[in-house]
Amino acid sequence: MVVGGGGRRKDMTKPATKFTNFRWAFDGEAQELLVADDRVVARGVRVDGAGAQVSDLGGKWVLPGFVDAHCHILPTGLDLRKLHLGKATDHGEVLDLVRERHREQPDGWLMAVHYDQNRYPAGRHLTRDELDSISPSRPILLRHANGHASVANSAALMAAGVDESTPNPGGGEFVRDASGRLSGVLLEDAHELVTNAAPMPTLEEMVEAILLAGESMRGYGILCASDMMTGRFDLRQELAAYRIAAERGCQVATRLYLQWKPVFGPRGVPEAEFADLVRELDSSAGAGSRVAGIKVFADGAIGSATAAIYGRYTGKPANGPVISTGGVAASGSASREVSGQLIYRPERLLEMVIRAHDAGWPVAIHTIGDYATDLVMDAFAATGEPSRHRIEHAMLLSDEQISRMASLGCSLTFQPEFLARFGVSYRNQLGPDRAARLIRTRSVLDAGIRLSFNSDRPIVSGDPWAGIDLAVNREGYDPAERCTRREAVLAYTVEGSRVNGDGDYFGTLAPGTDAGILVLDEDPGLV
Repeated sequence: MVVGGGGRRKDMTKPATKFTNFRWAFDGEAQELLVADDRVVARGVRVDGAGAQVSDLGGKWVLPGFVDAHCHILPTGLDLRKLHLGKATDHGEVLDLVRERHREQPDGWLMAVHYDQNRYPAGRHLTRDELDSISPSRPILLRHANGHASVANSAALMAAGVDESTPNPGGGEFVRDASGRLSGVLLEDAHELVTNAAPMPTLEEMVEAILLAGESMRGYGILCASDMMTGRFDLRQELAAYRIAAERGCQVATRLYLQWKPVFGPRGVPEAEFADLVRELDSSAGAGSRVAGIKVFADGAIGSATAAIYGRYTGKPANGPVISTGGVAASGSASREVSGQLIYRPERLLEMVIRAHDAGWPVAIHTIGDYATDLVMDAFAATGEPSRHRIEHAMLLSDEQISRMASLGCSLTFQPEFLARFGVSYRNQLGPDRAARLIRTRSVLDAGIRLSFNSDRPIVSGDPWAGIDLAVNREGYDPAERCTRREAVLAYTVEGSRVNGDGDYFGTLAPGTDAGILVLDEDPGLV
């Protein structure tokens, strides 16, 4: 149960509340908590709460609410209304689910989520022809569970203006079959291009989706969440939607990391207008929503073999192009063979990071492969202030990379739920030995790197307790990289607050901070 705090509008007429008869989960001590206007007034063995209403928690255990510092809030809400393919285990089941949705809801684009060819026999992708057998005229798009790929039917390709003569975008691929014909499989920017052809949700649909996502996250005990791709549809409209959702009482506070292009690209929002939009959000939504930084993608994902890694993928054929450094080697690397997909040339990535840094923004960069992570650290080092910035994922890390990251001082986020959700594809693509060392939590913590845990929802459930259990147990992965349960909870609470730029406001229950609490029936095992 979660009580108080978060992004909800404050009720200034609400009387102060004194919570009594509970145990502080970090040390087992019996404590009391005085709260007013959803902020902590005092917490300790005894607090003075004269005039406050009293809430007896019956000897239960109390923790601060969670912070999910890397997820996708608006997409989560939108996905809650799309066809979910997560339970399908073969191609036939996928097609049956799509066919059933087509019968039940025959109009508009048919959008499905959590498609994953790695779970199906032989790891084979579905094709446009198989989707065309359901409908050749209605656009159908199955988004991969990792969010970096999809499969489209002919109508979806046509709606996006893609045909056999369309060249691959710079940071993606229209996969072709052995005859050179479009298969319908889309990787990275090719996936984005076709996805963007679908009708954009209206402002009201966006607001409702944010509110729906907030309600769902609140059910997991989350008080604050970071949207890591704001501007995916339309930056102006999305900022307005988050502002309105906060004003309507969204149940989580929202921190927005804006895509680089809508802010700094040639077709981006003009600088003066952008500044006005940020000020309007800050002033009207208060602490309920604010812009926290800029988001950049450096590479893809392991499941689609588009993460930029040193060496080759070991999975099935057509796992992605083998690329070379092209004479631009990352710091500390020779001219080594690398595989996968860089979204930007190394020089361009550096330019983008410097531009956002010089504008005063923290930069959060998606990098999963070890080659991409070297390039990201090069870019952060070039700013002269690498500790201002965030590395997202960095699933493949060498000892040398961990040491360098610690010396740079930048923050790192891990998503422990990935270990269970994508374990099959990780082992298929990387081999069992390399996959076993993904998400090196123990090594990162021992190096003193600032680490937060989060979900990247909607590609996983987003339940922090699931992530905590995976980080602690690492079943099927190298046990030497386990962390303690206490460390995992801290990574999902105060460390999430810090990486968002909120300091200790969430996740501590110190005086003056957010008063959202988790009330647990049993000892969570942190002592």
